[in-house]
Amino acid sequence: MSVTRQRGFGPDQVVDLDRYKGRWTNEECERHTKRGRFLGFRFLDLSKYGGDYLHEELLNIAIRADGNKGNADHVIAASYKKIGWSYDPFPPIVDLKGNVKDGRTRIRAAIIAGETFIVVAVFEYPDEEDEDTAYVHSLSEGLIGNDDLVSRPTKYKDLLEAGIAATTTGNIPHEKTAITELVFNEFEAERFIDVGDIPTLVDEIYEAVADGQEAIWVVEREDVLKYLRKSNDLPKDACLDGDVCFGGKRVFVYAAPSNTNQGRLWGKIANEIPEESYIVLYTTKKIPSKIKKGYEEFMDYVEWRYKECFEIVNRTLNPDCESMINIKAPKSRPWTVLGVIPQLNKDKTHETLRRENRLIKLEDYC
Repeated sequence: MSVTRQRGFGPDQVVDLDRYKGRWTNEECERHTKRGRFLGFRFLDLSKYGGDYLHEELLNIAIRADGNKGNADHVIAASYKKIGWSYDPFPPIVDLKGNVKDGRTRIRAAIIAGETFIVVAVFEYPDEEDEDTAYVHSLSEGLIGNDDLVSRPTKYKDLLEAGIAATTTGNIPHEKTAITELVFNEFEAERFIDVGDIPTLVDEIYEAVADGQEAIWVVEREDVLKYLRKSNDLPKDACLDGDVCFGGKRVFVYAAPSNTNQGRLWGKIANEIPEESYIVLYTTKKIPSKIKKGYEEFMDYVEWRYKECFEIVNRTLNPDCESMINIKAPKSRPWTVLGVIPQLNKDKTHETLRRENRLIKLEDYC
């Protein structure tokens, strides 16, 4: 006889599988998967992961724009400890062998919280044709598994990431007809976004892939700092993170576009004034045609904030427009944009510069 009640999750809670009886119909359960046949709910023994919440089986596949970044698993773990198990969300999904199809973040959270089990929904899936097909199917199962999920529902950016992964790794042809078929029929994108946004999604997936590879070299901030330390384009008086800076100029490294980052950059620059500083930008965007505009708008914001400072002073000193004082912003700026990281793949200029750890001037970016 299978176990239907276990103690765990929160202060002295007993998790009872019988409470799932009648909560959803079979049809409602099967809306959370594309191909699976719902069999029931059971407890998944978490000891198989040996306490490793970063186990390779629990890392999110390419269906999240933020991948495995962020602290959602720790936030959920804190909720498990304080509030306990909730029967409202549909549980994580596994197949007959216990392979996770959806809900990896919640399983990681349970491990972080010190739990020894978690409730899962078990589905039977048909045999896969080949590895590429299985990979694409795993993407769609992950996307659809997040339909109606209150905490982290599938969004446009998640569909974009999955589309890029399917076109680069899942052997979906790099052509708009095939990508449209993928988005409409395999990913069922109409579940998550307005149908009018789907043509744009198809175009962006197509543009983000070049000759079967991602069109953009994706980097983290740590990668950029390592790159700059090897670059001859970094002035001798430049001070990177971790450097002791006496008489030098700070180098501020930020990803653009980002409303948060542009505010942070301005704060850093303002804190250095009257000393000058350097700026290096990189992107986390994967759509080549949007990158330069993102950089320009990023720096336009900094320019506006600088001029605003003088406008505030003038309005303060001259509230009735009677004073002769009118302080204008100097033509020179207390910052210099050294350049941006050459991140375009399949671009000879960018690839050459990258081999030499060089930067590309913003005005030369195309």
